[in-house]
Amino acid sequence: MVAIPKNCRVRKLLNFFAALGSGPIAFMFAMFALALLGSYPAGGVVSGTLDRVLFDLMARMVAHKPTGDIVVVNIDEPTLTALGARNLPAYSKALLDRMGRARSIVLDLPLAPGLDYGSLERGMQDHPQVILVRPSNATDVSGNPVLPLPRALADHAAAISQRDVTIGHYGVVTGFVPYIRTASGTISHIALDALRVARIEAPVPFEDYLEPYAPSVDAQRVQAVSIVMPPIEATRQYSYLDVVQGRIPGDAFAGKIVFVGHEAWLGEGTYQTSSLHSEAISRVQLDALITEAVASGSLTRKIAYPAEVAIQFVITIGIALICFVVPGRAMHLAALAWVLLIFAIALGLLLFHVWLPIGFLPVVCIVIYGFFASVRHHRTLMLLRREVSELNTVLASIQSSDVTKLTSIPALAAHGELRHIESMIHEIRLWQRTYVSMIDRLPYPVFLELEGRLAVRNDKANNLLLPDASDAADCSLKKRTAPLNMLKQKIDAALHAAPGTPREIVWRSREYVLLCEPLAEAADQHGQTNAWPASQLISLIDLADAKNYVAYDKEMLRHVAHDLRSPLTTILMLIERRSAETAVADATQHDHEFLRNLRRYADYSLRIAKEFMQLARAERLEKDTFVPIAPADIVRDAIDQVWFAAERKAIKLHGPEVSADTVLIRANPDMLVRAIVNLLDNAIKYSDHQTEIRVRIEETNDRHVALHISDQGIGMSDDTLRHLFEPFYQAERQHDIDGGVGLGLPFVRAVIQRHGGTIQVSSVLGRGTEFVIRLPLFP
Repeated sequence: MVAIPKNCRVRKLLNFFAALGSGPIAFMFAMFALALLGSYPAGGVVSGTLDRVLFDLMARMVAHKPTGDIVVVNIDEPTLTALGARNLPAYSKALLDRMGRARSIVLDLPLAPGLDYGSLERGMQDHPQVILVRPSNATDVSGNPVLPLPRALADHAAAISQRDVTIGHYGVVTGFVPYIRTASGTISHIALDALRVARIEAPVPFEDYLEPYAPSVDAQRVQAVSIVMPPIEATRQYSYLDVVQGRIPGDAFAGKIVFVGHEAWLGEGTYQTSSLHSEAISRVQLDALITEAVASGSLTRKIAYPAEVAIQFVITIGIALICFVVPGRAMHLAALAWVLLIFAIALGLLLFHVWLPIGFLPVVCIVIYGFFASVRHHRTLMLLRREVSELNTVLASIQSSDVTKLTSIPALAAHGELRHIESMIHEIRLWQRTYVSMIDRLPYPVFLELEGRLAVRNDKANNLLLPDASDAADCSLKKRTAPLNMLKQKIDAALHAAPGTPREIVWRSREYVLLCEPLAEAADQHGQTNAWPASQLISLIDLADAKNYVAYDKEMLRHVAHDLRSPLTTILMLIERRSAETAVADATQHDHEFLRNLRRYADYSLRIAKEFMQLARAERLEKDTFVPIAPADIVRDAIDQVWFAAERKAIKLHGPEVSADTVLIRANPDMLVRAIVNLLDNAIKYSDHQTEIRVRIEETNDRHVALHISDQGIGMSDDTLRHLFEPFYQAERQHDIDGGVGLGLPFVRAVIQRHGGTIQVSSVLGRGTEFVIRLPLFP
C-alpha cells in the first residue's frame, strides 16, 4: 500500500473532504451528475438552449470563408407582378439559356400540376445540368411518391433530390439529412447532388460527420450532418425578372451553382439559421446556404460521449481543486479563468469541426464555487470570532491601561458580528497609532521593517535620512529615496553578517550600534518557519553619544568608589606604616597581633563595600535590559571565568550538560553570569581537591528551564540552609572562613528573582551541595 506524505496536497485534499462529511461529498457527486445530465436528451431539452446560443456565437468566429460558387435567383414580388405566377413556366427556357454556363442549376421550387412545362422541357433538353426537387417525400402504400414530378421533366433531370433538414432549439436549422431511402431507392440531398453535378469536391468528406438524428419523439432515427451555417449576406442573389430580361450578364453564372426558387411565395415556409436574430430566409436560400456550408467544409460533429464525460469530470473536479488549493483573492480569479476555459475549450474544438455541448457545466461550476466560497466565508467568520475572543481576552487582561480606554467596544449582541469585528479593528488601529507615537518619542532612530522593507520610522530616523546639502535642491523621487535605500543596504549587510549579536554600521561618517528585535516569524507556503523574521524593530544608537554616557557613568562610579574606598585605603596605609615601624622598633607580640586584625577588618570592610554595591545593582535590575539568550551560553561564560580556579584544586568541571539546547530565556547576561560565577566559586571553594562539579540544563514541563549546579564538597547542615540567603550570614564551614562577607548568595537570589525565577538548595553534610535555578522560557 502506497503511503501518502502528511504534507502532500493529495493528503490535505483527502483530509479536507473527510472533514466536510458525507453531505458535501454527496453534493459534489450531485454536481457531477448534473453536468452529465446535459449529455442526455432529457437534459439537453433544457441545456440545449444555452448550447445553441453559444454555438451560434462561436460559429461566427470559426466559420470558413464562403466559396462564392453559389448564386440564388429569387422569384420576388417584382417578378410576379411583371410576369404573373401562372406565366412563369413559359419563361423557363429563356431563364435556362441565360444561365447556360452554370455548372449546375437547381430548380428549387415545387412544380404544380396542370401547368404547361413545355418551355421547361425544351430548356432541360438543351441544358442537362438541371436538378429538380421532389415536391414531397410522402409515398403511398406501394412506395410511390404521392406528388410525382411530370414524367417528361423527370426523364431530362440531371438528378431528383430531397431537401430534408434537421431542426434544433429555437427552430434553428442545424444540418441536413444526406440520404433518405424509399421504395424506388436512395435519394440524395439537394446540396450533395448540386455539388456532384457541378463536379465540385467538398474539402471534407461529409461521411465523417454523420450522426443519428430523431426528427420527432417517436420517429425512427436517421443519419444527419451538422453544419456551421454561413450568413445569407455572403451569397450573391439576383431577381428572376432581371435574369429573364437580360439585365444580368451570363458571365455572372459561369462556373456557378445556381438555385432558382420563390422568395415572395412562402408556401414552403421560412427558416431560422441562427438563434442570435429573428430573421428568416426562404427555402431556396436555405438550400443554397447548406450547399455553401458543404462546399466550404463548414461541417461539425458532436464530441464522442466518453470524451465529453471525461471533460465534464475534469472541469467539475478542477473547479473544486481551485477552490480548495488556490488561496485568498486569487481563488476568485482562478475560478473565473476556469469557467472561461470551458468556453475556450469549446471554441478550440470547434476549430477542428468538433462541437462540445457545455450543458450545465457553467451552472455546476458556479454552484461549486458558491459552495466553497461559503465554506471559506464560514471559516473566515470562525477565525474572526477567535480573533475577537483573543482580543477580548487581551482587553480584559490590560483593561486598566490608558491605551484601552481610548475607545469602548460595543457589545456583540447590540451591533452584530461584523459590527463587532469592525469595532475591534478600529481598536487595533488606535493601538497602532499609540504605539507609533510611543516609538516616535524614543531618543534613537527607530525603523520597523515589514517583509524586507523599512515601512515605519520615527522622527529621529527621518532626520537621519535628510538629504545632504548638495542634494537639498533636487526634489526628484530618486534623490529622495536614495538615502533610505542606501541605509537599508547597510542594515541588511550588518544583519546578515552577524545575526543575533550587536552590529555596527557607519552612516555619514558616524558610527552606530544596530540593535534588532524580531517581532514576527516568517513562514513559507508549507508552514515552515524561515530563518529571517517577517518583521523586526531596528534601532540605531550613535556610538559617540553612547560613549559620552558611558564615560559619565564611569566618572560617577569612580567618585562613588573613591568616596567608599578612600577612607579604607587610608586606614590600610596607616596600618602598613605602623607595621613597618613596629618591625624596626621593639614591638611586642600584642602589637603585631593588633595590626594583623586591623588589616583584616579593613580588607573585610572594603569587600563589604564592593559586594554591597553589586547587591544594590541586582536589586535595581530592570527588565528593559533583558535580551533573549540561550541559558547554555550563560553557563559557558561563567565556567570560562572559574576554570582556572578549579584547575588549581584539580577539580573537574563537567558541563554544561544540555538537554534543551534550543530554548531561550530573557536575561541580563552580565548579571546572570555573575550570579552563576558566585555559585561556582562557592562550589570550588568548599570542595576538596580532585572532586567533581557538574552543571546540567534541562527544560521542565511548566515552560521553565532548570539549571543544576552540584558539587562533592563539605555540604551544609539544615540550620545553615534555613539562613543561607540572609545578608551577611556565613555558613560555618571549615575552608576560607574569612573569604566571604555574606552577600554573595543574597546577590544570587536577587538576580534570579529579578529574572522571574527561583533558586533552591539541597545539601548533605560530607557529601556535597546542589543548587537548582528555575527561569521562565522565552517567549
